[in-house]
Amino acid sequence: MIVTLIRSNGFFLKSLAACVAVAVLALTASAQKADPKDPKNAELGVQLLKQVIEARGGARYLSFKTLEAQGQFTPFDKGTSVNPAPFTDWIVYPDKERVDFGKGKKKNRRIQVNVGKTGWVYDGDAETLKDQTDRQIQTHLDNLDFDVDRILRGGWQAPGVEVRFAGREELRPGERADVVSIQFDPEKTIYLWLDRSTHLPIALIYEKFGEGRLIKHEIRFFQYVPYDGVKFPNIVDYYRDGLQENRVNYQSIKLNVPISDEIFAKPASVKAIK
Repeated sequence: MIVTLIRSNGFFLKSLAACVAVAVLALTASAQKADPKDPKNAELGVQLLKQVIEARGGARYLSFKTLEAQGQFTPFDKGTSVNPAPFTDWIVYPDKERVDFGKGKKKNRRIQVNVGKTGWVYDGDAETLKDQTDRQIQTHLDNLDFDVDRILRGGWQAPGVEVRFAGREELRPGERADVVSIQFDPEKTIYLWLDRSTHLPIALIYEKFGEGRLIKHEIRFFQYVPYDGVKFPNIVDYYRDGLQENRVNYQSIKLNVPISDEIFAKPASVKAIK
């Protein structure tokens, strides 16, 4: 999934019914924990991730180079949804992304572009075109670590990363999800909840230090649909300390489409925005 859609600022990307969301992540329910010292759990963790990759599309999922997605982005204010905005997201792997919000005249649009360790933003309301700040760029780069597609398409195999089966968590009475822990370093671990029938991700959970404390982040995935031979969730919900912050509802995803480098280049002025 494309979690980089909703990250570094208020307009940047990067639920289903409430009863479904509650059922999917009953985090306080009883759980079956796995022994982290048992080597068999490392083997099982790798096996489960391979099943996920196969369920998402196998070799096709691992090999696409570009992606173009369209849909609706809905921010939430104190847990309540506000006006959604249409978006188009272009990604050229490994490190180029552009997201356009809104349609029509330039004053109704917002754009964010990241290329490697650089980036720029256009705010149609204020009619400003600016380079991203160092903080915005670093936030974007940091959060790529928590993009489920980047993790599954190679991140989990990076040197020093430890993968383990962490146990099972209860979804609803009599039904549990397999949980795989992926530890990038001692201070960065994500927990991937997997549907035991389909092997598809249900949620990605992690804690990240901010505001002088650890903040719990949850990304929940619903309604998997095949696009160009790869399964993507049509609905992705983002939570922070249990409170919903955003929803992304995808309407189309195209893989390996031609994407010109020109769309990532910063225009000379606001008048040159296309």
